[in-house]
Amino acid sequence: MRISTFTLKNYRRLVDVSLVLDNEQTVLVGANNSGKTSCIAALHTFLKSPENLKVRDISKRNWKEVRKLGERAEADFPKVEDQQAMVAELANLLPSLDIEITADANEAYKVRDILPDLEWRGGVLGVRMTYEPKDVFKLLREYVDARKVVSGHQGEASLWPKNLCDFLEKGRNFAAHIGQQHYILSKASDGSESEILQPLKAGALKKLIRVNVISEQRGLGAEDASDQKGPYSEKQRLNKLLREYYERVLNPEDFPEDGDLDVLGQQQRLEGEFTKRLNEQFKDPFDELREMGYPGVGGNPTVEIAAKISGPDALQKASSVRYRLGQDEDEFLPESYLGLGYQNLIYLTFRLLEFRDKWMQVGKTVATSENAEQQIEPIHLVLLEEPEVNLHAQVQQVFVSKAYHTLRNHPDLRDKAEYQTQLVISTHSSHIIDDIDFKDLRYFRRNGGNDGIPMDHTAIANMSELFEDAKDELQFVRKHLKLTHCDIFFADGVIFVEGQAERLLVPEFISKSFPELSSRYISMLEVSGAHTHKYKDLVEKLGVVTLILTDLDSVNSGKKSCFPQRNSDQKSNNDTLRIWHPKKEPLDDLLSLPDGEHATNSDGAPLYVAYQKPVEISGKEVLARTFEDALILANFESEFFQAKAKIKTAKVDHEEGTKSLEESLYDYVKTLKKGDFAFNCLFHLAAEKNNKFDPPEYMHKGLKWLEDQLKPEAKAET
Repeated sequence: MRISTFTLKNYRRLVDVSLVLDNEQTVLVGANNSGKTSCIAALHTFLKSPENLKVRDISKRNWKEVRKLGERAEADFPKVEDQQAMVAELANLLPSLDIEITADANEAYKVRDILPDLEWRGGVLGVRMTYEPKDVFKLLREYVDARKVVSGHQGEASLWPKNLCDFLEKGRNFAAHIGQQHYILSKASDGSESEILQPLKAGALKKLIRVNVISEQRGLGAEDASDQKGPYSEKQRLNKLLREYYERVLNPEDFPEDGDLDVLGQQQRLEGEFTKRLNEQFKDPFDELREMGYPGVGGNPTVEIAAKISGPDALQKASSVRYRLGQDEDEFLPESYLGLGYQNLIYLTFRLLEFRDKWMQVGKTVATSENAEQQIEPIHLVLLEEPEVNLHAQVQQVFVSKAYHTLRNHPDLRDKAEYQTQLVISTHSSHIIDDIDFKDLRYFRRNGGNDGIPMDHTAIANMSELFEDAKDELQFVRKHLKLTHCDIFFADGVIFVEGQAERLLVPEFISKSFPELSSRYISMLEVSGAHTHKYKDLVEKLGVVTLILTDLDSVNSGKKSCFPQRNSDQKSNNDTLRIWHPKKEPLDDLLSLPDGEHATNSDGAPLYVAYQKPVEISGKEVLARTFEDALILANFESEFFQAKAKIKTAKVDHEEGTKSLEESLYDYVKTLKKGDFAFNCLFHLAAEKNNKFDPPEYMHKGLKWLEDQLKPEAKAET
């Protein structure tokens, strides 16, 4: 049995998304503010802490409709016969979560509470969790009464409540008037909207799914001074964590076994001796207390100190957890002296151990009255937010590769199917992705407002649809990303460049000429024009803004490399231009392509393909074939290039008409080691503060397009 899909609606920017879970491990990736944290928070709220939902968790597009509902109640309070319609109207504006659970027919006894009918013979089962008004008339009456107090006020002050959202936001109004409801669903055979069959008790899901959460806000390094509850209450020191683990799993005082008796006897002898010594030490202070009139008369109890020595007490102080410097040494360091990275690693590991052992009722927990009759839930859902915090790259990879194994390292788990563990990880770390099978990724794709959803929202792309049975092109993408860097999954925009020279110099162009791009999260991938088109499916799946800076790569009718010329039956040897965009091969067609046709929408992904276009040198049109000759042409008069004898000669030949500049630069570039060319250019830029190169015109236009695409736009409130 396992959770197959979560469908979440009306929760923050997650207006309508489906999260397909892997059988074992699912990794949530995406750019900043794409909704990964909201997804973890939503699952925690719905499945573990329903009282955590707040007004601000409702999708922004629905705020106006909630306010309108209040305005209508003020203008004309609804009649009794309108009650059901108003409950449905408000419920449709509030967050909801559909859960699909896949089970086998032989597990019917486990899922009997959520069976749609007695004819079920295995397959998908559905449960819907909604938020609904407990008593819509009471809610609206209290709101209208509160509004009457302030509605006639004409002063400058903005008094509460301004509207129904404002009313629900204050104090515990939301929790007082809005509650969670559960329903059994029946999936329509034609795949249409699921049908609600009947209400379901909240406890039914808790019998099936055990939920544990480790949030990003772990706050190691300081004691937790707050009583905050919910998904962001992780702040606690390691000694506190170990103390809780001891109390719940290991404590010998709870239902002692044979092996515990000697320990308990020694512990009680020590407690008696320590109690006697403490009371001797406190005799004088207690005598002074008597002089103050306590205990006085009337049978008041006297104060005495009784020493209690136990595992939890031993783990009470920060100094109880310490680190030995060497196996044979007597020197120790207190917990606070260890780096945050190791503290975090130990913390995360013990949390996973605690989750697993409490689920499997390991140790003393199995014999407590609370758990004696409790059945082990068949599904264990663990939500882990940003495990990379304070961990360096290698530790991130090792931890994530071992996390699921740790959760399954129990005799009743491991390879057995009776109980299912499903781990959901959200991350911003490309190092973690390096060690993850791409089919386990779920990409949170940011979208702007449209006719269907008039607000910025998120869609979730299931990478298993691409990488489960990846074709040859995607096998290349998988291997190439593993060898380079996987930050494409976290980027605001992507730039594909042809070679090492572009890879080194394009960041310089951005820094000097496009400073706004420097503040955007951009992934730059070096892929030749023969392979860039293989990223097409991935780019379209991600919907990420993409700029391709590629080469014209002219070849003659015999398909041999040559310097570019118009009207000579030449073609481009660049597969990206031929297969992806603009899907043209003749050189003349590519050279004549209007500026506006370099940009396109590649199945939802904004795309701009830039390559060398004609420029004018000394009043004559000149063509470039690659980045190197285009860079020379863009900076033709610079001292750096004119100091090269061959380029200086090429300039004279061009001006006198004895040899075309295209041919001269083609011959020159052929002799270059492109890596050396790029580094020589970088050394020149580093030598003097004022040294710079202008980007070739085609690059300038492409980078300007990217900058415009990534400019933050002011959105009207919806």
